[in-house]
Amino acid sequence: MLRKRNLLAAVAALALGAVPGLAMAQQPINTNVAVYTGALVTVPTYVAKDLGIYAKHGLNVSLIDFRAAPDATAALFSGAVDLMSNSPGNMMLVNSRGRDLVAIVDNYPAPVWSVVVGKDVAMPNKAAGYPALIRDLKGKKIGVPAIGSDGHNFARRFFRDAGMNPETDATFLAVGLGPDAVAAFKVGQLDAVMAIEPVQTALETLGGKVLLDLQADKTIPEFASWTSSVYHSTKSHADKNAEMMRRFQAAQEEAIAFVRDPANAEKAAAVWSKYNKALTQEQMKGVLLRLGKAFDTKFNCKGTENVGKFQVDNGLIKPDQVQTCEQLAWSGAKKYLP
Repeated sequence: MLRKRNLLAAVAALALGAVPGLAMAQQPINTNVAVYTGALVTVPTYVAKDLGIYAKHGLNVSLIDFRAAPDATAALFSGAVDLMSNSPGNMMLVNSRGRDLVAIVDNYPAPVWSVVVGKDVAMPNKAAGYPALIRDLKGKKIGVPAIGSDGHNFARRFFRDAGMNPETDATFLAVGLGPDAVAAFKVGQLDAVMAIEPVQTALETLGGKVLLDLQADKTIPEFASWTSSVYHSTKSHADKNAEMMRRFQAAQEEAIAFVRDPANAEKAAAVWSKYNKALTQEQMKGVLLRLGKAFDTKFNCKGTENVGKFQVDNGLIKPDQVQTCEQLAWSGAKKYLP
């Protein structure tokens, strides 16, 4: 009888080991995630790391800092990182060159870009609205995350919409998405910056003026519905590491739900402030109360459609290289489709 009980206990232990929750607790998966230093779109990732959400879901996550998406993409293909966030537009651009990026879970299905100018830059055309207000940037030095980045492509599009030539009517300088952009602006090396939060607020504290904010201005139809940040990997890596991807999805669902809740804004800001010293914790709380609801795990297919059109209109990809959110979604991410 004793031997029978021991055998049953062993079988039960093996069965319990097959339960995902218990397996995760026993065998954490080492995971490297690319992040953009201190950026708003990284907040759920910081929260998941610092509040133990990744650990709860069986992931031992290392966050790897990058100044901009092109560097992170190179790291993804080299195997240095397992996941990164980027826009669907850049995913399409990379895939048009024969790669196999797939979306694992959405992150920030909304526009992020703003244009902040120095306090001495005149804005006579601002009242005229978009695209006329962009003419105030003619001849200016404009900071972008990287040449060829999403922010750079947006800026070039803005210039074309305003009837200007982005190659001759402005000078674009690569300054990253975070502290380097703020430092260059502070010492007067830039007349304007293509910014995302918290850089926008940091520049305003330095006397900067917002010329255009796509998060607030919903009058431009193409940009009203948008997707700026999707966590993705390569198809081959996701397929090979499916359990890692599933655990990451579950952790992001929990972290994003936390950040979306206004009641958690103070706690989320406390975490965020550890990774970015450009703003006070109270300022960060204000940003999260204003924009936290924009985070979501569900794919924004209309936004992805607009992103694809943007890529084609800007000559970045051909019409037959546009991908829908259904085509971009990893096989294990179909639950996030509408």
